[in-house]
Amino acid sequence: MQKIFALKIKKITPIFAIMTKIGANIKKIRTTKGLSQQAFADLFNLTRGNISSYEEGRAEPRIETMLQIANYFCIPVGQFISQHLTINEILKFNGDKLIADENHIIKLQLREVPFINDNIYVKCCYQELAFNDWAAFPRLVLPEANNHNMMALTFNPNIPHHESLPQYQLHDVLIFEEVTQENIHLCQHKTGLYTSDRTIMLGRYEMKEDKIDLVLNDFKKQPFDFKHSMRFWKLFAIYQHVM
Repeated sequence: MQKIFALKIKKITPIFAIMTKIGANIKKIRTTKGLSQQAFADLFNLTRGNISSYEEGRAEPRIETMLQIANYFCIPVGQFISQHLTINEILKFNGDKLIADENHIIKLQLREVPFINDNIYVKCCYQELAFNDWAAFPRLVLPEANNHNMMALTFNPNIPHHESLPQYQLHDVLIFEEVTQENIHLCQHKTGLYTSDRTIMLGRYEMKEDKIDLVLNDFKKQPFDFKHSMRFWKLFAIYQHVM
């Protein structure tokens, strides 16, 4: 079963109120950490104007940006978007350690996974990078879920994808786990990802007898091969807005 993490925005919550909390939290985090708007922007490849517009409530960060900010400062995404953070709450989050009190430190189980965001996708399309050039990709910090290799992808409608897949929204972040002998039996009719040097596609797994294919359409499919398992991925979770 697919998991949908955090970023749930209830229908009864006015969008302006949510934007106000996000902007206020960005300003509170920035000032608590002693960062200028420019220094904060540089952490996430943004401009000082972006940060100013967020803090003043004139614009809302993209979901990808909200995830990056929350992950960078190790703040739960739900708290970041739906609550007014206090200075004490911000100071309790320190890198990969959650400080419960002055004498008690709880180690969080986090991991960094390769992240194909919009910028990386464009670079790969222009052959400045390869789609499986993992070492060159930025990292997204996620809670530890299992011991499988994982990766993240910002959904972009320009990525070739099967027409029967769920209606993912622009900038949804899809989290994938490597297909292995342990989970291959769970792949039937599930969303899958294939990557090679110059190819990326979102398809649906189809299993027939002892054969499994990642199907893009009636004319194109990619036969699964354990010799190249690091090219095949199964959808594990989604970070998305739920309006």
